[in-house]
Amino acid sequence: MQRNPYLEDRDKKNSVSANLPVRLNILLGIALTLMIALVIQLAFLTIQQGSYYQGEVNRSDQTIEKGNVPRGMFFDSTGRVIVGNKAQAAITFTRGTSVTAATMRQTALKLSKYLTIDTQRLSERAKAEFYLADTKQSQKISDKLVKTTQKKGASLTPAEINNLLINYVLQHHLADQVNDNAAMIFQRMSGAYTLSTTFIKESDVSNEEIAAIGERLSDFPGIKLGTSWSRQYPEGDSFQALVGTVTNESTGLPDNRLHTLLAQGYSQNEPVGNSSLEMGYESILKGSASQTLVTTGSDGQVKSSQIKYDGQAGDNIKLTINAKFQDDVQKILEDNLPGGDVQGAYATVINPFTGGIYAMAGVSRDTATGKKTANPLGNINQAIVMGSVIKPAVLATAFQKGVITPSNTVLNDQAIKIAGTPDITSYWNKSGKPVPIDAPTALERSSNTYFVQLGMKIGGQTYSPGSPLALHADAFQTLRNGLGQFGLGTKTGIDIAGETAGYRGPTTGEALGKYLYESFGQYDSYTTLQLARYVSTIANGGYLVEPHVVGSILQSQPNSDQQKTVWTASPTVQGQVNLTPSEWGIIKDGMNRVANGSDSWNTGGSDMHKLEPHVYAKTGTAETKTNGHDTYTESMVAYVPGQPFAVAMAIPGMNNYLDGTNGKISAKIIDSYWQNVEAKPDGK
Repeated sequence: MQRNPYLEDRDKKNSVSANLPVRLNILLGIALTLMIALVIQLAFLTIQQGSYYQGEVNRSDQTIEKGNVPRGMFFDSTGRVIVGNKAQAAITFTRGTSVTAATMRQTALKLSKYLTIDTQRLSERAKAEFYLADTKQSQKISDKLVKTTQKKGASLTPAEINNLLINYVLQHHLADQVNDNAAMIFQRMSGAYTLSTTFIKESDVSNEEIAAIGERLSDFPGIKLGTSWSRQYPEGDSFQALVGTVTNESTGLPDNRLHTLLAQGYSQNEPVGNSSLEMGYESILKGSASQTLVTTGSDGQVKSSQIKYDGQAGDNIKLTINAKFQDDVQKILEDNLPGGDVQGAYATVINPFTGGIYAMAGVSRDTATGKKTANPLGNINQAIVMGSVIKPAVLATAFQKGVITPSNTVLNDQAIKIAGTPDITSYWNKSGKPVPIDAPTALERSSNTYFVQLGMKIGGQTYSPGSPLALHADAFQTLRNGLGQFGLGTKTGIDIAGETAGYRGPTTGEALGKYLYESFGQYDSYTTLQLARYVSTIANGGYLVEPHVVGSILQSQPNSDQQKTVWTASPTVQGQVNLTPSEWGIIKDGMNRVANGSDSWNTGGSDMHKLEPHVYAKTGTAETKTNGHDTYTESMVAYVPGQPFAVAMAIPGMNNYLDGTNGKISAKIIDSYWQNVEAKPDGK
């Protein structure tokens, strides 16, 4: 039969029509299932996890803004303020959650009409960034660079594109004409992270600037009139050299700690301790910032704020230093410092039993101009060849090694003639004729040749005129270990950054002969603070005590003038020198005779002899070279038996030999101690 297309096609269409309701039902079923699933999920999110997501919404809308609080202060041992805070007007900026570079640029331009800030730290890159914050200019340059890179087939990251933009601006000098004042304001604003507060200007804000900005605050999003605190020194600026400095908006965060401080939440120009105690105790001094709950709208602008925590000022530090005594010692050094090639003078007065420092004064001198500069930290970072002050430690080492005994300390002071080395004689026996002396006399006269012979015995060789040096291989180390038990040649561990251990010279080859000079203090170098710890070890009976300047930490109490002591320093013993009472007796007898003896070659000097109560001491002189001239270091260590103080001092670069300056300065310091720190014992 012939096919009828019409009928066949009609049947197919009817078949499709018949199947259409079935497909629609399937689709409707799927759609209904999905709707039911969505309703169930919405109910789950609303009922079961609604509080969580509401918290997330609140967290994005409400953020804690941190404010600034005063740094902790420094007090001296008597409670006198030596570093305080001065409140001053400041202009601050709080960065909103959606503040862009373009917004900050507009604010900076407006603000620059009424506020002038220091632009010394404005970099060319910062000017370029300010220029590019203009979105129109940035887009023009970006379009050019993108076309160029696309032709080359390059794919750049946002950071790479930003660097290209900045380099383009710098190469074409496009930012040369920008307003430096506005650019600097922009730079400081850019240093704030979201909802942190940073200073735009924290000092020298004029009344005119305050009035002009205060009238137009609504024109400057995020800008506020605030308060900052600058350091002040009621007892004089000389304490700044000891306590350290704090950065300000001009200096910014220190470059060598920038990334660390930013990671800790500091803003770019937030004040932070930059040296000495201000830096070492930063975490204690900075306090805890105030907290304000800030609510922002969808546009990122602040709608309301509520103080949640008023903040806590930094804890205060009470030093062991007596401010009046410190000033007096500083003045004594400056007033009695010789001229010529003298490089400075340093003195430390310490409690031998606790390690607390009463005074640590110093003065550096420019030998070209004669200008003097306060440099108390020279006590810890200036290594000096000290000379004969170390002889008691050499004597102690000789006792410990058994090369002499308290009952037999006699040796000849005589010329030391060792093959291949210069002859060595004592200043009072230049002829080198053998003169028998005991250990106390050797200390009183400061006999170099006596201690050279002791040193040789410690190193395994008995002196014989004209013989070559034949010491044990470990002689240098043995002698240095003996000195090291008194703390000479090692860091003291004081609670101030920047301490040096001194310098130890080479010990092999041609330097082997320097061992002879090491035995009377003319080779290795030490700091004045090391001398103070060393003489303290003698004064307290053999205990090496760690020095410190922080005596306690005080916490201010809310709504009260009272302070609570939250930490107090206690003595830290670092080691012990083991000697018998008779061995200690020989050493102390010699030091007593230095300060009070009547020998014709006594080295103590008349100034020390006049002191009441009597002190025990050891003088030192070292031959040096300064500015091409033969010069000398004069040094001194002294203490009063049974009394809680000892003194060490040094003057490098002197042109005169044995002129008694060390004794004169030391005597004045000791007299000042009795006047300013404690009264003399009864009957003295």
